[in-house]
Amino acid sequence: MTPTLTLNKDQARRFLIRYQHLSDAEGLRGTNGVETYMSQMGCIQYDPLNMLARNADLVLQARVRDYRPEMLFSLLYEKRSLIDGWDKMMSIYPATDWPYFRRVRVRRGAETIATLGHRRQTEALSHTDSCLAALSEAGAQMPKGIKLGAAEPGSWGHRNLSSVALDYLFHVGKVGVSTKKNVNKVYDLIERLLPAEILAHPEPFATEHDFLKWYVYRRIGSIGLLWNKNGGGWLASFLGNKKERQQLLDELLSEGSIRCVAVEGVTEPFYIRTKDVDLLDCDDQTLAAVRFIAPLDNLIWDRAMLSTLFDFDYTWEVYVPAAKRKFGYYVLPVLHGERFIGRFEPEKSSTHMRIKNWWWEDGVEIDTELIERILREMERLAACFHKTEGVCESVAKIIKGTSA
Repeated sequence: MTPTLTLNKDQARRFLIRYQHLSDAEGLRGTNGVETYMSQMGCIQYDPLNMLARNADLVLQARVRDYRPEMLFSLLYEKRSLIDGWDKMMSIYPATDWPYFRRVRVRRGAETIATLGHRRQTEALSHTDSCLAALSEAGAQMPKGIKLGAAEPGSWGHRNLSSVALDYLFHVGKVGVSTKKNVNKVYDLIERLLPAEILAHPEPFATEHDFLKWYVYRRIGSIGLLWNKNGGGWLASFLGNKKERQQLLDELLSEGSIRCVAVEGVTEPFYIRTKDVDLLDCDDQTLAAVRFIAPLDNLIWDRAMLSTLFDFDYTWEVYVPAAKRKFGYYVLPVLHGERFIGRFEPEKSSTHMRIKNWWWEDGVEIDTELIERILREMERLAACFHKTEGVCESVAKIIKGTSA
């Protein structure tokens, strides 16, 4: 078997920053840059919350120098080279990957039926043919356009039978998202949204074992470097069993598709795709870019790995009761080079880039140059998300008024 590669933590961090296109050296631009990143990473996670921007847009803004949300919208709902689907939770992934996810759609269908049983909403499943017929006859529609009556009320889930039925049809791949109005899905028949050659493409896997091996390999590529500890890095249907993952990792190692990486001071081994090993040889010693990282960014999916390699502890406190939050409701980590130097909570505003608070990490050396870099990146953030009056003057005061 190929010998294990050995890195120190500095080298592991530098690799991840380069691999994730978060250094100044990267040249991703425009819709081509978005597609390049998506092709490499496989998926980015979707979340509808919008305090400054939605997660997917924040992920891409940190990588694509001239990014605008209109680029992602166009790739999803005009060019349709990307598609909404289920990978690492609800995600966006290249449309060409559709055939590879047949088993995920089957699993999602079964899981959705089980969920509807708990919610006493299985009646909606008897209306799926009616929903398909309505879309076939009238074209793309929002669920409210199909009148089927109210679903069984509950604390979770959709309120209308049409919403429940269309959500199920979405998960099994009978319908897709034609467009969105804010966060509201407009559905259409999947055959109107994807090319016939993609829909007709047979599933690439002869067995579930073949699929699982592909899925493990894909997930390593979605981060760049990944260990086999349970956590957010492996969050998805099919990937939750550590023992099964290890067997698949061992096969991929034997085949030469991945390499084992030992990081000094860490007992758990890591894995990297063989085709990405050359990135370990880059010798840039100083990474100086400031980037604001989305709460569900690929780089920080695995919070335990983040803490181990970057010495940065992060919890997305959206679901933490307000009285128990250490920082804030929707807080973004701040990356400077290969180190996380702080975090901030944005404040909603239609005109300015505003923040509620800023927290420095312990030991950060704060100087004028660093503050200027942060404010320049804030200006880029404001321009991306159409804050027409730029960064509010209070932002600099808040940042300068705190101390590490």
